[in-house]
Amino acid sequence: MPETTTDARHTDRFDLRALFETSRLLSASLDLEFVLNNLLLTAMSKLLVSRGVALLYDAARGAYEVAATKGVNGLRRGDVLDLDEIAADCMLCEGEVPDALAAHRITLAIPVAFGDERIGLVGLGKKLTGQSFSGQEMEFIQSLVNMSAAAVRNSLMVEELRRTNRDLDAKIQQLNTLFDLSQEFNATVDRDRLVKVLSFALMGQMLVKKHLFLMGETDGEGGAHTFRVVTSSGLGEEPFPREVIERMCGLEEMLILEEGAAENPEWAELRRRGLVLILPIRHQGENCGMLCLGPKMTGQPYGPDDVEFLTALGNLAFVSIRNSFLVEEQIEKEKLEEEMRLAREIQERLQPRTLPEVKGLEMTFIALPSRHVAGDYFDVLRLDDDRVLIAIADVTGKGVPASLLMSNLQACLHVMAPMDITLEEAAAHANRVICENTGYDKFITFFNGIYDARTGAFEYVNAGHNPPTLVRADGRIELLETGGLLLGVMANVPYERGVVTLEPGDVLAMFTDGVTEAMSPEGEEYGEERLEALLKAHRRESARAILDAVRDDIRRFTHNAPVLSDDLTMLVMKRAG
Repeated sequence: MPETTTDARHTDRFDLRALFETSRLLSASLDLEFVLNNLLLTAMSKLLVSRGVALLYDAARGAYEVAATKGVNGLRRGDVLDLDEIAADCMLCEGEVPDALAAHRITLAIPVAFGDERIGLVGLGKKLTGQSFSGQEMEFIQSLVNMSAAAVRNSLMVEELRRTNRDLDAKIQQLNTLFDLSQEFNATVDRDRLVKVLSFALMGQMLVKKHLFLMGETDGEGGAHTFRVVTSSGLGEEPFPREVIERMCGLEEMLILEEGAAENPEWAELRRRGLVLILPIRHQGENCGMLCLGPKMTGQPYGPDDVEFLTALGNLAFVSIRNSFLVEEQIEKEKLEEEMRLAREIQERLQPRTLPEVKGLEMTFIALPSRHVAGDYFDVLRLDDDRVLIAIADVTGKGVPASLLMSNLQACLHVMAPMDITLEEAAAHANRVICENTGYDKFITFFNGIYDARTGAFEYVNAGHNPPTLVRADGRIELLETGGLLLGVMANVPYERGVVTLEPGDVLAMFTDGVTEAMSPEGEEYGEERLEALLKAHRRESARAILDAVRDDIRRFTHNAPVLSDDLTMLVMKRAG
């Protein structure tokens, strides 16, 4: 029976009422899921359709994401469909529907737009009656979608606002966590405690069981050149191969190791150990540490927020753990400096602080170590009222090892001084002691002699030492070279004694190579010729004045270097005129 005019008006009124009620219902809600589900249900019930889908447009990906479905098998919420370009004001019917929707028996696609903004798409299946959609039905669904577009857009904005608030809450939580952790890290320099704080933070915040933290050891210019394992958990006792560490520490950006996507053996080894995230900790453009993590216990992937948090945590851990090493090194340095100071005090007590007075003889000395303790040695021992034993030596090397060997020689000399043995015998005995108590690479240049104030005679033995310079009153120069091999080379070698007589006005200077090998800023040595010329020029002055002249000239030559290139020891004696 044909539809009457009254029936048509009734249908029109019904459709208008449905549009009004649906619009009011959807506009009253800001819940996106509620809005989309009711939009689909209204459209499906009015058009007698059994299947429908609501898609939202993702501008970042240029694709559509399934937001709600009714009666559509094979499509789930969250699925992404890559549809062809669809005009915002063009309804698609039958063969015009994209294949990705047509495959799920969607025969009608209505774009959802708000002004020029593309929002999404509503797709509907065939009518249950099998009939095609009438013009009136097409107008109805288009009007329904248009009227619902504002509600969908408002719901999307609210959803975005909620997501932003959730992200903001998460950020605030992360900041609070980092603030608490920074207080924990700054509260101690105990490395074991710092490592525990890092481990607990990773397990509590990231929910990971496996982690590895490497820290770079820097050279003098601050560039990391080697890495050491500071802490690890859940990775077993097997050490990581060197090539794995080198490859990993060469990364400049974060790397996520996807399962089955390892492109080289090093990444395969890390995957085998259960590590999936490698995060460089960088400072001034260089890798200063590496934070490596296993998968989350929740199974969730690492997101940008996680990486941001881990980067901040890694930097906190690096700074605190590095400080713990620096504090430890400072404590060790201070402890060593204190030990060196005590060693220096002991060494100074082993050498004479004042020289014995000898009738008719001026004597003075200077002893400057290049380090806290020296390898140079000199001594002046009174044998009787008229004779004194004078010795000077230089041990190869500097610092503590040299000073210990020097102490050995000093003890040996003091034991032999009261004994009735010749200088040659004393040198041979000292040589045997040194050979028996030192390695093959340690030697001592040694010079000792006995001065007799009654005659001015000076007997001596030179065991490989810098020849003392004797400047006669008339300016002639003699070098005291008679003796033998330096101490510590061969156990049984003979030594020869030399004899000179110091006449009134003669000057004798004994010194170590720290004098003649003092370096200028240009790398030039002070040298024997310069020393001899200076001694000759000042020979008529007192022993003290002569020594001061040498010291001042060396200072000028080295530009008053704060650290000497070698220990410097010098003894000047002058027979009174």
